[in-house]
Amino acid sequence: MQIIADWTEKHTRAYGREIMMVHHRLEETGLFTDDALIHLLDKHPSNMLDVCAMAPEPELYDRHMTVDFRGVDSQTLLDMVKRDQLWVNIREGMTTHPEYKEVMDQLLDELEAVTGIKENRAKCYGGILISSKTAKAAYHHDATRTNLWHIRGHKRAFIYPINDKFLPDEAYEKTVIGQPDEDTSYTPEFDKDAKIFDLYGGEMVTWPHPSPHRVENRTFCVSMVTEFCTRQTAYYNSVMFANGILRRNLGMNPNFRKASKLENMCKFALGAVLRKSGAERMHRRQDLVRYKLDPSDTQVLKPVEPFVRDF
Repeated sequence: MQIIADWTEKHTRAYGREIMMVHHRLEETGLFTDDALIHLLDKHPSNMLDVCAMAPEPELYDRHMTVDFRGVDSQTLLDMVKRDQLWVNIREGMTTHPEYKEVMDQLLDELEAVTGIKENRAKCYGGILISSKTAKAAYHHDATRTNLWHIRGHKRAFIYPINDKFLPDEAYEKTVIGQPDEDTSYTPEFDKDAKIFDLYGGEMVTWPHPSPHRVENRTFCVSMVTEFCTRQTAYYNSVMFANGILRRNLGMNPNFRKASKLENMCKFALGAVLRKSGAERMHRRQDLVRYKLDPSDTQVLKPVEPFVRDF
């Protein structure tokens, strides 16, 4: 079975350069049914599984909060996602388990055939997202080139232009340094410039790196996300990392778009050295757990004394 359904020459020209959508047949693999997902959750390493909730505190609105899911079986967890404001990220689910990796390898073969781009598979990650009807991904941007393969349910994706209005340099610097909660502030007026896609399952949407975007669920949803660490993203991320350190440590005001090619090349080298030296860890925000799942209570999110995730 061919997974990518309707790729054309127009898509080949647009891929990686423009916002675009094609259709796929991932649902027909049978790997994304409720039973298949429960089996996958049963065997996936817990340290590669994220369960998050939208923060109930008004001052943290739109922020995803890490939840302690230990002691909750997979069937109950899936039921809670369907009922409550939760989402689950099965990180690297498409590359960790043989039956999923087989599909992932075929998908990458097909993508390479139609685009002519040889992706580095060692730096391609495939995660599976299971999310409630009220879940959403707040306005943000990714450090990788991203493809969203929607499989089940109805969600709406908003994708925005790449410029200083929608993505100031300082906002992206915070992402690569490790402070994603400090992304660019979103305002509803941005939506008039967004490209909007209603996804019902069987659609893949992709956009140029690092387009800002956000997603709103309309129903319970299952999606798969492929993230590609390419030479282009590595270059951009290292330059922006160097800019972020220079801004925070030396009070400078660098600008990626206004800098010369030589200046950015020097910052690329600097950023690569700084990241390898451990400077990235000095600025990275800790992943604090503030809630625990309690399926025995109608108030399923129980506050706990915040602690650094260690499971």
